[in-house]
Amino acid sequence: MVAKIDESKYPSPVPPYAYGEPVWQGAYVFDISLYHDLVLEGRITHLDIDMSINEQEYWVKRSLYIEDVFYTVSDRMVKMNSLEDLSPIGEVALS
Repeated sequence: MVAKIDESKYPSPVPPYAYGEPVWQGAYVFDISLYHDLVLEGRITHLDIDMSINEQEYWVKRSLYIEDVFYTVSDRMVKMNSLEDLSPIGEVALS
């Protein structure tokens, strides 16, 4: 979950107890190597652009990879992406 603080709602500086509004939910995919730092390869979400961030049944809860396929799992779907470039392979709707 990514949440952003609207700094215009607070006097300067933003108090330490402030929290942001959710703006994105899904899985971040990082490349981890001994030769370079963490590199963000991309993000995968199950929320469609027309969906509200509050549709929790589409929140990614688990992720895993098998061979060259990266799987993300929510209550409503399993999504498959290529581990090489995160391009979509397919998805399975869950009831």
